[in-house]
Amino acid sequence: MNTRGFLDAHIHLWEFCLFSSFANLAGVSCQEELISILKARPIESWLVGVRFNQESTKEKSMPDRCFLDKAFGQVPVVIFRTCLHLVVANTTAMEKLGRRSENGFFYEADVFAILNQLPALLRIQPEIIVRNGMAKLERLEIKKAIDMGMDFNRRSFFDEVLFYTTDMRLLNEALGFKLFLDGSLGARTAALIDEYSDDPGNYGFLNYSDDELLAIVKKVHRVGKPVACHAIGDRAVDQFIRVIKKSRHPQDRLEHVQYLRPDQIDTLAEAGIAVCIQPIFSRELTWARARLGPERIKTAYAWGLLRDRGVRLLAGSDAPVDEASPYEAARTVASLDYEHRLSYDEVLNLYAQANWEFYGWQPSWFLE
Repeated sequence: MNTRGFLDAHIHLWEFCLFSSFANLAGVSCQEELISILKARPIESWLVGVRFNQESTKEKSMPDRCFLDKAFGQVPVVIFRTCLHLVVANTTAMEKLGRRSENGFFYEADVFAILNQLPALLRIQPEIIVRNGMAKLERLEIKKAIDMGMDFNRRSFFDEVLFYTTDMRLLNEALGFKLFLDGSLGARTAALIDEYSDDPGNYGFLNYSDDELLAIVKKVHRVGKPVACHAIGDRAVDQFIRVIKKSRHPQDRLEHVQYLRPDQIDTLAEAGIAVCIQPIFSRELTWARARLGPERIKTAYAWGLLRDRGVRLLAGSDAPVDEASPYEAARTVASLDYEHRLSYDEVLNLYAQANWEFYGWQPSWFLE
């Protein structure tokens, strides 16, 4: 019998369901292995790979259009980096998608746009994909899951669903509005105050000016809805803090925050801002040090430090960026030799209690 009743407070449901149809590249160790795994999993004459992380390969680099053209010829190939902030396509795939990039790389909003194109091109039946994906969540003891990027087109794939939307047409039905303030550390697009340690001159980028962001936030707040803001780098967190001081809803959320400065942690605690972390992302520490350097890494992925400073924590998986299982997240965090880690039970309690309490919902295990 299910005794936990987890609530995943941050997941991408359609992508989680969809990715089971594609080649899983999470464990790929070299480009030769990548080629082999992709060729073994064709779908409607396409080769689509997901959850690829170049940091786990001996080459430490993303394959580009030229590499894919040489390796796969005229077969359309698309590879999604695990962070979902970067996708690479070969020439044939770009022709079929109606998109063009010299090196085959597409970033940020283009990644989700390409994802939305694939079902029709690959003749995927959404109702089957969704049914199988939701059954998998149930097996993981996840009784409720909050989708963090619902748009108008994908809404029709689901019956009853809890979601934050990126589409104003769905705002009245949604829990709130989702905004991407920056990118990811993996793609080196997260917005940092200081340059990337392994990419001098690159500071990442913000997707909005302060005025643009404030206008959207105020529009959402005027209809009584909160915002959930994706912010991974400290420059994006600074922007969130500046804007939220001018317009505030009690259930506004900050998402991810892989890197925070100590002053930002104190500000969030004092303001009572809930921060939804992804505990399983702690395993990024193995390569994030190169991005941030020895000083900034001291307060990166520092979930225990946020707890100690009084920040209200929620938890999500961000699946399919990483594994959906709360138990896997708890094991990952508990195994770390890291000063600021959470305990195994603390991680599970975020899913089993803190997430439910934030929304005033009774935990599923209580109802049973």
